[in-house]
Amino acid sequence: MPATEYRFQMIGGAPVVTAPAEIDTTTAGELRAILLEWHGRGHTTVVVDLTGTQFCDSAGLRELVRAHKRAVADGGGLRLVTLADGAFLRIFTIIGLDGIIPHFATLKQALAEVRAAAIRPRRRGHAREPAAAPASPPAHSQEDGGHVAESRRCEQCGTVFVPAREHARFCTGDCRAAWNREHLGDPAVEASALIWSIAAMSDATARLPEVKVWDQPRVLTAIEDAVWWITMIDATLVRHHQRAYDTVMAAHTPAERRLINETLAGLRFVRNWISRAAGLGELIETGAGTGQISRWTWKLVPEPALAWLPPRAQAWERARYQAYQARLAGQTIGKTVGQAVTFLTLTGGGAASITDASQHATRS
Repeated sequence: MPATEYRFQMIGGAPVVTAPAEIDTTTAGELRAILLEWHGRGHTTVVVDLTGTQFCDSAGLRELVRAHKRAVADGGGLRLVTLADGAFLRIFTIIGLDGIIPHFATLKQALAEVRAAAIRPRRRGHAREPAAAPASPPAHSQEDGGHVAESRRCEQCGTVFVPAREHARFCTGDCRAAWNREHLGDPAVEASALIWSIAAMSDATARLPEVKVWDQPRVLTAIEDAVWWITMIDATLVRHHQRAYDTVMAAHTPAERRLINETLAGLRFVRNWISRAAGLGELIETGAGTGQISRWTWKLVPEPALAWLPPRAQAWERARYQAYQARLAGQTIGKTVGQAVTFLTLTGGGAASITDASQHATRS
């Protein structure tokens, strides 16, 4: 019978949490409590064994990301153990988290990396600086001018290139296709995972009108969940399905493309605001007597302090802030989320169709 409870133990001085077969909204809270407890005890690095996990929904994925960012801010991070051919790793890769949280094929490998990193308990009273921005801070390109893109190395061939999309990791479409063939496995499985992710995003955003406005903690969690899915799927599509992304984008006018790009960039500002442990409520104007969450609006907010970031990272995050001010501030949550979801759903459907067509062509 598959495990239904979390187990935890200390191995070689490192906390190891063994997850159950399924992580969903009913068990994600327990995962959050366990990871918070170890973090509170001063352990900056925790190993999570997911080799027995067959399903993990958005609630579980979100808790893993939260815990990892919290640990990274203190000099550590999560270390996941996943089966190389397991269902969890397929979803994990498709959604793009493989580039965020380190993962290993065996518990022995994860523990070896932990020892090599020389785990140190967090020093009590140590001043904690804000969580860092994403490791490769970029932004969508603008048609009529904008910020200078940061160069990076192609993950397939190593060539230095200037990305045209925020999450681009490859210098050409050929390199992206080659990397996908080597790492993503069965195209049918990956198309299914992408469709599942799009459905999860749609489900998260569809819940917004259903949440009662008086239950503010639940409201903010629902909005955060929607923003998290939108930004993660946007990253996934750019990384692995750029052809579909560009096809759908090209069908819009230049003004519409700017609107879509800046709306997505603004939502990434919201995501980063949340990751720095700032209150989401500080970004939202509930409005007296407004009975629907979708009619709440995003607030105008002052530019966040960015001096702690390197100069280039400051420019990237400032661009996201400017996009937030231009496209989200003063607009309703329903409108901005709806624009992003419509574009990503169309793009995701196109990506799944292209994958399916490629699979049939290969078989023929």
